[in-house]
Amino acid sequence: MGVLHYDFKGMLYDEWEENHVYTTAARTITDADVNAYCAISGDYNPLYTNKYFAESSIYGKPVVPGALTFIITNGLDCQTLWVDGSYIGLLDQQQSFKKPVYVGDTIYLTMTPVAKRLSRKPGRGIITYRMAAYNQNDELVMDGTWVILMATDRDHME
Repeated sequence: MGVLHYDFKGMLYDEWEENHVYTTAARTITDADVNAYCAISGDYNPLYTNKYFAESSIYGKPVVPGALTFIITNGLDCQTLWVDGSYIGLLDQQQSFKKPVYVGDTIYLTMTPVAKRLSRKPGRGIITYRMAAYNQNDELVMDGTWVILMATDRDHME
């Protein structure tokens, strides 16, 4: 064993079923999440941090930063262990924010492999996923694609 040993649990390239919808658990976004995001990023936009300013905006109350919504959905994906060890790298991502997210909203993510192809390098495949985040009312709040380089076998995971 040793400190470098790790029992990877991620799904390999061939285990991802094209057009199958994979759904994560849900998570409620808190004030602490927004505060941590602002502290780490340095982004203290008054739409997130100033209740009175945000109340006079088109949103009527403070919103959750779009980047934080993305970060939380990435964490929801990681918590499933679907890509644990089989993930080699993020090649591309496109995100579109459809509805505002507010503190107290509970979001979840769906991942749908929409295209797959083997890489030129052995042991690797490229999967394009449609990534869709929904709130507690099943309203689409974020939509996009992630293109991920995945291992095709256990030998290429470590």
